Parts: sequence; C-alpha cells; structure tokens
Amino acid sequence: MAFCPHCGAPQIRVSAAVTSEPALLTELPASAAEETQSPLPPPISLAPAAARIDWRQGTRSAALAGLLLALAIFLVSLLAVAVGLVLHLGQGPIGLLLLTGSWLCMLAAGAAAVRLYHRRRPDAAISAGMGARLGIVSGLLGFLLYSVPQAFRLIVFHSGAAIREAMQKAVEQAATQSPDPRAQEMMRNFMSPGALAAIFTFLVVLFFLVFLVFSSLGGVIGAAIWGNKQSS
Repeated sequence: MAFCPHCGAPQIRVSAAVTSEPALLTELPASAAEETQSPLPPPISLAPAAARIDWRQGTRSAALAGLLLALAIFLVSLLAVAVGLVLHLGQGPIGLLLLTGSWLCMLAAGAAAVRLYHRRRPDAAISAGMGARLGIVSGLLGFLLYSVPQAFRLIVFHSGAAIREAMQKAVEQAATQSPDPRAQEMMRNFMSPGALAAIFTFLVVLFFLVFLVFSSLGGVIGAAIWGNKQSS
C-alpha cells in the first residue's frame, strides 16, 4: 500500500541491501609454503648394521690359530703318554687325559682366532656369531694341519696294521667282558676288515665334528671377552 490507511500519509519502501563481508584470505610467505610442502625426513632406523668379517684378516688369524691348535694337540698327546707311563696308568686314563687336553686346546684356538682378529682390526665390533665363524675356520684348518701329517705318517711308516691290531684287541676285550653270547657274536663281526674300516671312518668324522664344535664355542667365548660393543 502506497498510503497509510490511518493518516493517509505516503509510505516510502526502503530495501536493505544485504552486504556480505568478503572472506579474508591469508597468504603465507613463500618460505612458509615451501616448508609446509616439503616432504618429511625418512624415519631413523635404530637397528644396528649387520657386522661382517674382514676375511682377509680373519683367515690369517684363523690360520695362525689353527696352526697353534695342531701343534698343541700334538704336544698334549705326547704329554698324556708321558704322564701315563710315569704314573703307570692304563689306556683308559691316558685316553681321557688326551681327550680333555684336546678339547681345551680347541676352545683356546677358537678364542685365539678372535683375539688375533681383534688385534688386526681393533675398531671392528665382534659379535658372538662372528666369533663362532672365526672359531670354525680355525678348527677346520687345525684339523687339516693335524690330520694330514698323521695320515702321511701312517702311510710312510705302515702304521695302519698296528692301529688295526689295536682296534681288534679292543673289540676282543669288549667281547670277552660281555656275558651275552649275542653281544659276543656281534663284537666278533666288528673284527672284519670292512667293519674296522667303517669304525675308523666314523671316528675320523666324529673327531672332525668335535674340532668344529669346540673351536666355535671357543670363538664365542673370545667374542664375549674381546668383542667391542657397538655404540648406540
């Protein structure tokens, strides 16, 4: 209505314009934008790097330890026989002395391989696994350096017959001590040349495994003593 119905005065229509405030846009500096868009640094790995053996120095150390092992076992065998003769011991105690002394020499050889490697590489961290591997190599080389001259001595001096005779005598003695006839018959079957050769081969393989096991244990002991701790 253009006029007021009560007083008749003209009316003026006023339309209010709705104003909207413009959105405030904030602009970041270029340096801040680059910082926000830059990729995150890679995560830091806390796991230590895998330790490796410098085999150029490790082989030399293990070879020297293996040579000392072969010489030590040879001297231990002579010493055991000498002690047995002086104390009038039987074959059993002499064999026990020989085995005990040989085992101690193998442990010492494995530890010596780690010690020699530590002297050549004083900055290297030596773990238990590294010490075991160095000990195994020293035991392998020690077995070869000890067994090859012994085999050569058997071939040259024809000592195989004496060893076979000693084994037959031991089998016969074990057969006579057993009251079971079946056990005696089985013992007599071991006196055949093929059975004696198989027994001798088994003893050589067992002796080889003993070299490796005790030398590796010595390497673990040496790593526990002389192995450097990795810095955290």
